[in-house]
This record gives sequence, structure tokens and C-alpha cells, in this order.
Amino acid sequence: MKPLIKFPYESFPSDKLVLELVPGVYWVRLNLSAVVSHVNAYIIRDGDDITIVDTGIANNNCKKIWEKILLNEFKDLRVKRLIITHHHPDHLGLLGWFHENFQAEIWSSRVTWLTARMLTLDFQKTVSKETLSFWHASGMPDDLLSRRRNDTPFNFSDYVDPIPLGYRRIADKEKISIGDNYWDVNFGYGHAPEHITMHCPDLNVFIVGDQILPGISPNLSVYPTEPEANPVGEFIQTCEKLLRFEDRDCLVLPGHNLPFRGLRLRTKQLLNHHLEALSRVKKFLLQGPRLAVEIFIPLYMREIKDSEFSLALGEAIGHLNYLWYENIISREIAKDGKIYYKINKN
Repeated sequence: MKPLIKFPYESFPSDKLVLELVPGVYWVRLNLSAVVSHVNAYIIRDGDDITIVDTGIANNNCKKIWEKILLNEFKDLRVKRLIITHHHPDHLGLLGWFHENFQAEIWSSRVTWLTARMLTLDFQKTVSKETLSFWHASGMPDDLLSRRRNDTPFNFSDYVDPIPLGYRRIADKEKISIGDNYWDVNFGYGHAPEHITMHCPDLNVFIVGDQILPGISPNLSVYPTEPEANPVGEFIQTCEKLLRFEDRDCLVLPGHNLPFRGLRLRTKQLLNHHLEALSRVKKFLLQGPRLAVEIFIPLYMREIKDSEFSLALGEAIGHLNYLWYENIISREIAKDGKIYYKINKN
């Protein structure tokens, strides 16, 4: 019989706002009215205080949930600090709100804090010329590109409250003392730079954020801000590092979906998933040079909807960039500015 990933909970209890998973560690599920249906946050008892890991986005619904939880479940405890796993809005949107209302300390990696603070200050009224060039070079169809040109661009600050000046930097390989236990910090890469994961040996709990998810793969996208990034390569390296971790059937706490047991198995599944996808893309490119948008079918093995196009394109380029860095393929820029990818011949 093949080993299986085990889920101690079939769902988050509908009658609760917070659930204690192991002594002193609590699970909060925050529903979001967006493409992402929800995000998980975690609370760790810290003596007479609490530490919160991730916050949800900056909207009234998330704020009301946190107010109810803190009033009803942790009334006499102080919110000592926030630990942010990575810079995406659903994980740190309320960082500024917590700091202002509860005087909570902000703890994160340097790249997480700097990136988030920079993005909150970068407000765009129209789609940038760099983004349009990125889409054009990748082969976005002209009709879709024309429609997207007039869209209201995504602005980080729409989902993230203002981030205050000052934070406490978390370093890779650091040990953080929370209550009676120590948590070992390890950085992951691919989905986000300097993504924090935290393992507590005494509790046998591993908070992994979006680095390892059950059911789906973390998105490994390339963006116009860094068009030659290699998130797939970074993710593969992180998975290989995690496979060296001694998994004593620890309880894994992800940023989305359900807590689970079977970290090594899930890491192997995700690693194999992307290696197989890369193999399909390589095989497809043997037919001749192709644009990034033309690898959607071999990469995803399904049609991509317009609403999914931007994320799908970012991840497609992520896989192509990996093959390019491995010198398996080369890139050619045509006269019209579009980038074609082709297999290198030995």
C-alpha cells in the first residue's frame, strides 16, 4: 500500500473562529472574497502573550474576525508580535493594523519586509509599459492585450494596510523562543523570496506557509519586475533541502487548505510534479520554437481561462526560465519583440 498524506481534520469547524491543534498552537481560517478563497493564520501561546503567524488581507471581514478572536479567546493576553511568512497580501495585509491597534512587534525576513513596504508605496493608475511589454514578449494575444491595457492594475496597497517603519529581522537558521519552546527557522524560495518556515521539535509542528501546500502547488511565477527570475529552480532546491529534514510524522501547518501529516511525501509529490511538467515542456519544444503562451497545454494539460491568464503566464515563464538557466533551451527575440524558446541541439 502506498503511503498517504493524512489529514487530522476534514475541514475547519463551522462553529468556531479558532481551533487548538496542539497545546498552545491555534489555527485561524480567514475567508477571502477573492480568487484565493481563504488563508490560514496561526496563534502561538507565548506565556502571558500570543504570537500571531500571518494576518490575512486588509479588509473589514478579517479585522472583525480577529477582534472577535482576541476578545473572546485571548481576552487577557497581549499580542506580542507578528511573524510574517512571506510578502503576499493575504499573509501580511493586516500587519500595519495589528501594529497600530495592539502595538505588536513586526518580525519577518529582510526581503519580506522591504518588498512589502516598497510595494505599498508603488501605486499605479494604469498598466505600466513594462507590464505591457512583458505580456507582448510572452505572446499574449492582441485582443486580450488590448483589453488588459485598459484594466485597473493590481495595486498592493488595495489589500495591505500601510506598513510602519521598523521591524525585527528574522535570519535564516535562527532559533526563535516562543513560550516554553524553540522554533527553528529555515528560508524557502520559489513562491516568494526568503519565505519563512518554522519547525518546533518539541511540539512536532512545522509551519510552512505557502512553501508546501496540500492539494495544489505553490504558484512559481515570474513577474515583469524581474523577468529573468528562476522561481522553479529555487523551488526545486528548497524541496531537495526539505527532503533532508527528518520528518517524525510532524503536523504540517500550511498557508492554505488543511493541516496534514506527510511532509516528505508531499514535498516529493510537488518536486515530481514540476519535474514532469518540465519534461513535457521539453518534449513540446522539440517541435520547434514556441512562445511562452504556447506551452500552456503541455504545462497545465488543460485550457487556461482569461481570468487565470496572468498567473498561468507567469508560471509558464518560470518553467521556461529554469530550462534556459540549465542551458537546455535558448531564447530568441524576434523583430516584433516577442521571445521564442527552442531546444538546444548538442
